[in-house]
Amino acid sequence: MNYTDVFAQAIATLRERGEKYGNAAEMFDRTARLATIILDKEISPFEVATILKCMKDARKKNDRLNVDHYIDAINYEAFAYQFATASLDAETEDRLTAEFAKRFAPVMPDTGEFNV
Repeated sequence: MNYTDVFAQAIATLRERGEKYGNAAEMFDRTARLATIILDKEISPFEVATILKCMKDARKKNDRLNVDHYIDAINYEAFAYQFATASLDAETEDRLTAEFAKRFAPVMPDTGEFNV
């Protein structure tokens, strides 16, 4: 599997899990609220995404060939970025998102367009 396959699988995984579990942003928000109650400390959706990405990175130590670790880590990073930019105005967010997509999204063959 090459890097574009990994990105394509990351997008497919997001879609599959979205259908199964519902809106991801709502799940991160709910998780943050539960963690806040349990830990008696304010936890944000950004922090939840960052912690889950760290868990995937930690798992690589014992199972570095499991592509799921990489796919999930990509998606957690994307969510962390979404939460980090949530308070930006629409123009700034659009500009940053376009820059992000150009750097990381797979390019569709023969079109030059980004497959996001």
